[in-house]
Amino acid sequence: MWRTLPLDYVILEVLVKKPAGTTLTEKELYDEVTKVVDYEIPYSDFLKALLKLEIHGFINVITVKEGFRHIVYFGVKNERGEE
Repeated sequence: MWRTLPLDYVILEVLVKKPAGTTLTEKELYDEVTKVVDYEIPYSDFLKALLKLEIHGFINVITVKEGFRHIVYFGVKNERGEE
């Protein structure tokens, strides 16, 4: 299926609706994202998008144990560094 928006944008749209500092499990976030889009998202693509968001400083992914991660959303900052 061809995406109209990159997956990392879709994930960020879901996270922006939550207050900064929100912690979600990987499965909770994946389930919310799959509800937003009308197609099945390969889990490997989801993980790549999480990595991209973490590199850009929007989230922090914490591995609790193998196969179980917490995602912490930092919030979106404007040009002056304010939320």
